[in-house]
Amino acid sequence: MVSVSLHTSPIFTISKGGISGGRQDHCFISGRSFHMYEDFGTTLNRGFKTWTRNLNICIPFILNFFVSLILYAFFFGLMGFLLLGSNTGSIADPSTLPPAELYNMLWEGIRDNMVVSGLAIIVFSLLGMFLQAFFTAGAIGMAKKASETGDTILSDMVWSGSKNAFRLFLTSLLITLMFLAGIVFIVPGALKIGDLSGLSDLVENPEAAVGGMGTLAIGIFVWGIYSLAINIVLSLTPYALVIDELDPLDALKKGYSFFKKNKLDVFLIWVIAIGLAFINGLVGEYLGSQNTLISGITYIVPVLVLQPLTTILWTRLYLAGEGRELDNHYDLLSVPDGF
Repeated sequence: MVSVSLHTSPIFTISKGGISGGRQDHCFISGRSFHMYEDFGTTLNRGFKTWTRNLNICIPFILNFFVSLILYAFFFGLMGFLLLGSNTGSIADPSTLPPAELYNMLWEGIRDNMVVSGLAIIVFSLLGMFLQAFFTAGAIGMAKKASETGDTILSDMVWSGSKNAFRLFLTSLLITLMFLAGIVFIVPGALKIGDLSGLSDLVENPEAAVGGMGTLAIGIFVWGIYSLAINIVLSLTPYALVIDELDPLDALKKGYSFFKKNKLDVFLIWVIAIGLAFINGLVGEYLGSQNTLISGITYIVPVLVLQPLTTILWTRLYLAGEGRELDNHYDLLSVPDGF
């Protein structure tokens, strides 16, 4: 079904002005879509309906899971060959070796292949980030199309992923560097512990040792708070980049700007996303250990349900906050909110 444009073919317009309190609300309905700033409850409700209508949005996350699985299988196979392969060629069964000898062989492999191993880690990490950027951009593109028109297809993933993957990859690198910058918070504690690395120093000056550990613990805690703040403040950055087709720096600015204007809504959806993942983890921890079926279900729930649903919620929040045209398929025949 073709979506009717509000600006070119208006079917009817409904406006409501509220004089009390100086507040005025407008709702423009046209075909299957409308322009308005949704309240948080409406965003959740319509976002959930969009997800149930477009369960195929889980496909990018499924593909990302299997591609990442293959990639890391190659990575660990390569690392195993580099670190142990040269030293176990004459050993029939390396698993029969004593732990001390196995650790010694591992250390020798690291020492002899340090440069190659480092390059392999960097290459596979960047490749993994790029693949994730492609599928994430594809999922956001599908969520955008579904939120605007009511439906999405797999070609939307391919189009959005190929168009935005590299810029989203660069943005992910910038955000990662911002996270790593928090290392400065643990430097004082690390330096104190470094000064007390000798056993004699620890015995002679236990108070300084405790102080160094305390400083390190505080630094790690502050780094955690710093990372958490970045995660929340820049939650909408990938969505701004894909939806508005922005450059990495502009996407970071836009994500931060959107957060400043919609702090509560952004925080609430972040809490919902983290809460659902936490509940799923608890179910897997307490029930999955006794039931293989439940363990398998909780393992695939994030890929099939949680990630697609939260992607749609973030996308709809951003589109609504920017006053974009949104799908109104479910409410076309109902009475508009507030009437």
